[in-house]
Amino acid sequence: MLNGASSPPAHSAHAVAYSPVAKPGSQRLKFYLRVYSRAIFATTFFLFFVLVISLDKVQDSMGGGVTSSFFRGSRHFYAHWAGAIHKGYFSPSDSVIDAHTFRFAAVTDLDQLSAVSGSKPKFKSMLLPGTIHYDPNNNKYNINFDETRTLYSGHNEAGRGMELSELVLYQNRLLTFDDRTGTVFEILSQNNGQTSVVVPRLVITEGSGETDKGMKWEWSTVKNGNLYIGSMGKEYTNPDGSVANTNNLWVSVINSRGEVTRKDWTDKYNFVRAKLGAASPGYTINEAIMWSDHLKKWVFIPRRISSEKYDEVKDEKMGSNKLVLVDEVNDSFTSAQVVDIKFEKIDPLHGFSTFAFVPGTKDRHAFAIRTVEENCTGDLDLCEQRTYFCVFDVITGDVLMDEVEYQEKVKYEGVEFVNIYTPEP
Repeated sequence: MLNGASSPPAHSAHAVAYSPVAKPGSQRLKFYLRVYSRAIFATTFFLFFVLVISLDKVQDSMGGGVTSSFFRGSRHFYAHWAGAIHKGYFSPSDSVIDAHTFRFAAVTDLDQLSAVSGSKPKFKSMLLPGTIHYDPNNNKYNINFDETRTLYSGHNEAGRGMELSELVLYQNRLLTFDDRTGTVFEILSQNNGQTSVVVPRLVITEGSGETDKGMKWEWSTVKNGNLYIGSMGKEYTNPDGSVANTNNLWVSVINSRGEVTRKDWTDKYNFVRAKLGAASPGYTINEAIMWSDHLKKWVFIPRRISSEKYDEVKDEKMGSNKLVLVDEVNDSFTSAQVVDIKFEKIDPLHGFSTFAFVPGTKDRHAFAIRTVEENCTGDLDLCEQRTYFCVFDVITGDVLMDEVEYQEKVKYEGVEFVNIYTPEP
């Protein structure tokens, strides 16, 4: 020791690494944070990402489909719309052949004629592909039909099934709806798009849902990313005209994850009925209702309109040529415009069963199906069904393709612009 200097404390070597005023524990924490900062950041980010994609709004924006193999090793877990194992693969753009030519498909509701004879219950619907072509020189359309396909299913309610009443694209899925069982079917391609099959995705019961009866689906449309499906908008009445129930005045709304909510549309249906002079005891029967994103209006094209109380025999001749454009504000119908569709001949047996907006027309041109059920209230051997295709302008009512009768005596009740030759993934 020099000049009597004292020896440094025994722990002076540690003073280099740790501040004399900081506790060793806090310094160790800082040390670990510095060394493992990347791992900590990655773990935090992963947990945040998992939290975000689990939120409902994010699931909606992703279309409800999340495929994950992380949590199950090499096994894949699929959670697409309504439990499907695949994403939708029918793109609306694939229906466009060129600027004036479009592919469509239609499905039948054969009612009791849907049953296929045999020991095991089996039911059928016909799937009809075709094309329509627009000639801008004369502002007219023409139509061509392709070879039909037969869709089969054993799903039924009390011996009735596959009475398909609508066809719609939703999230690139081709969906169709059974008006007896309440089943929402998805139509899938097989054999590289050369054949088609149906698989049930949902079964939805009548009205508020507290029933054991499948909903009588008649129309469907997409609004604000949700799928709306509804019935005929008429009370179910007893033979004396008294109301048995109002289940067919409800609609179901299905979101992008396949979750179902229900809405009572009584006020909305009654609003449209009043505009058409069909307030109770009169009625309307609706099988063709769509929301227009371009017009920002609901478009109602009733199949039947009557100012008198319902009579099943007279009802066959209550066909209509009117449509109603309806404004909606804050989930309430506020105003409406009635348009007459200017057919060359008005036949009261003919009524609208479905329609779809022609691509590229900003929802001005409607491609529609009108159907006939004649002598169908009694002996089925006397019942005759017919189908007619037409195109018209929903604003002016001008007819751009007058009724073209389909050659077979069947009843098509759903139509959509879609390329059913799209191969499966």
